[in-house]
Amino acid sequence: MKLPISTLLPALAITLILSTPVIAQEKEEEKKQAPIVAVWQNFMNLPKAQRDEYSQKLIKVQNLFNQKRIFDALEKIDELDKIFPNHPAALNIKGACYVEIRSFKKANAIFEEILTISPDNTNVQFNLAEVDFVTKNWSSAHDRFTRLIPLLPPNNKAMIRLCEFKLLLCQLKTDRVKDAVALKDKYDAWDDSPFYYYSRAAILYNEEDKQGAEKMLRNARFVWRDDAALSPWQDTLIEFGYIRSFYGGDNDEEQ
Repeated sequence: MKLPISTLLPALAITLILSTPVIAQEKEEEKKQAPIVAVWQNFMNLPKAQRDEYSQKLIKVQNLFNQKRIFDALEKIDELDKIFPNHPAALNIKGACYVEIRSFKKANAIFEEILTISPDNTNVQFNLAEVDFVTKNWSSAHDRFTRLIPLLPPNNKAMIRLCEFKLLLCQLKTDRVKDAVALKDKYDAWDDSPFYYYSRAAILYNEEDKQGAEKMLRNARFVWRDDAALSPWQDTLIEFGYIRSFYGGDNDEEQ
């Protein structure tokens, strides 16, 4: 059906108004993705044998890192760079290696470099927030975790809860105690994560109720009975300073 001219013109104007931001948004997204697309294209331009060799060595590097063989992993990353330098996957592991040996300035520089290639990479955004956290840059860590949490996939519940716990601790350090208490009450004991127990322990530690906090942590161990699952939560409290490491000492070396 042909529309009367008086109706057609406003309809056309509305279409243009609506489509212009969409086109602009698509162009902006293409601009953001351009660096990672360029890296991928350059990698794919390598001979297949070299790509296969790189993939196999990358798996080896990841395994070395998982085994905490940090210096071996760094050595293998040098081999990867001879095949294809500064691949985001290798850079990310390299940055994580520097975090493990507490060379935070080097780690931060690498993670920032990856963000220039892949700005929406939530793993790297977490790593940057984590560097701020372990170096006690509480305000920056608070802001990074605040921005990161809404970007995490809803099905990655374990990561979301751990980030929320780290955010709560940052709130305590930046005089946002009311926000921390509100976040503590976001989930109940039936939530399938250790957040309920550790968030309450943190608030109790902040109130200088060490006995109550330790009781809450014992409850967490009783309910979960899984040291591996609780390990990142325990490590977070160690980094924060509420509980001491088995090995003692919390001096951070910045290189």
